[in-house]
Amino acid sequence: MPARRRHPGSFRLRITVCLAWVISHAAHAAEIIDCHVHLWTLARPAGITWIKKDDPVLHRDFLPRDHEPIAKANGVTGVVLVQAGQSLPDNQWNLDVTAHNPKLYRGLVGNLSEAIGTDAFAPLFTSLCKDPRYLGYRLSGRYQDELGPAFYRDLELTAKAGKSVDFLIGGYSLKDVDTIARRVPGLRIILNHFGNVRLDGKPLDPAWVADFRAAAKHPNVHCKVSALYGRVEKQPAPKDLDFYRPILDLAFDAFGEDRLVFGSDWPVTETTGDYASVLALTRAYFDAKGPTVSGKVFHRNATAFYVIPPAS
Repeated sequence: MPARRRHPGSFRLRITVCLAWVISHAAHAAEIIDCHVHLWTLARPAGITWIKKDDPVLHRDFLPRDHEPIAKANGVTGVVLVQAGQSLPDNQWNLDVTAHNPKLYRGLVGNLSEAIGTDAFAPLFTSLCKDPRYLGYRLSGRYQDELGPAFYRDLELTAKAGKSVDFLIGGYSLKDVDTIARRVPGLRIILNHFGNVRLDGKPLDPAWVADFRAAAKHPNVHCKVSALYGRVEKQPAPKDLDFYRPILDLAFDAFGEDRLVFGSDWPVTETTGDYASVLALTRAYFDAKGPTVSGKVFHRNATAFYVIPPAS
């Protein structure tokens, strides 16, 4: 029986489909969503109090016009902005200052540290959530001695609204996060900057490691692979990947490939090095684990955790 001849058009079609899949897959794998970028202007009424006035790098304005060329040059396709201070009006300011470019600025993590646990929380939170780019808020300062019923009431409201909470460990401890994650299992929580670890080249503190692992046991707690340079006690920070392996290995072991999210902490990174250097440092670690892991850390986990709306 003579062999069936395949139509050349059919062969070309299959080749075209395969090439399209490869190109699409490569583009998807290369996608970068940076989940920790700050913008600010010193002219805001509350200012940015954590920046020293004699800081030659950070004591100036950082606005979209400064950031957008850097994002483009480094292949960043989406950004989750994180409010730089705790001023309540600055939640709306961050939304407004990025409204011109929703394709890049995909969402905002505001800051409701001053409002949570008070009567001001619910109306302000509800109003901010009218903007689909308001993804949640950060708790970076603590204004209550006890985490009482009103505090948990507002966290339950946050969970019900489908929004998330970033924790900057300091005013709140890893033990607090452990307790909160247990009491509000429906709340999506993410630790900023590896739980605000401090790196000095010495072994990590065993007590801190135990608290970090305890928080990681909760499936609703995630961790940002962010501020690598900023976690170093002595600045400028090293650019040698081996210096950071202990905390990267710990985070990967504790949270796994599905609960780690990349964040640059730009422009604070500028204290040590440019954006490209911190991105390259982070990529070197996760790319070595293969494209599936790298793709999760650099964009898929971010999209799932923050429920980032499609680019418009």
